[in-house]
Amino acid sequence: MNATRFSGYYLIATGVIHNTLGLVMGWDILAGMHQDGWWNTIEAGGQINFARSAIAWFLLVGFFWMLLGYLMQQWVRHSNRPLPASLGWGMLAAGVSVAIVLPVSGAWLFIPQGLLILWPHRPVMKGLAGEAH
Repeated sequence: MNATRFSGYYLIATGVIHNTLGLVMGWDILAGMHQDGWWNTIEAGGQINFARSAIAWFLLVGFFWMLLGYLMQQWVRHSNRPLPASLGWGMLAAGVSVAIVLPVSGAWLFIPQGLLILWPHRPVMKGLAGEAH
């Protein structure tokens, strides 16, 4: 079975792992937000609580990775075509960029994800490198 057909599921898994870690590591921050009633608990007195803002964005990003992964799976299933190479290049660039500035992170997961998306586009990649098809 062609592993590229499961790229969306891999991104969904990345989002689940991301949000699970966010819930575990940010539990005390989320508990404080809950105690304060959730509504407008990130900004108080004109000042942003950056810990609360960070956990909210952390969890939102994980959710959108799951959503994008679902969309990717639908693309592959319904179009019966590989995902666009631009998505693979974008994930590869994001993974490398973040891994450089934050090496102890999950950014490394996006490098194989990007390569996996690019795999069906190998002839195009060779053409971009100036090699014969």
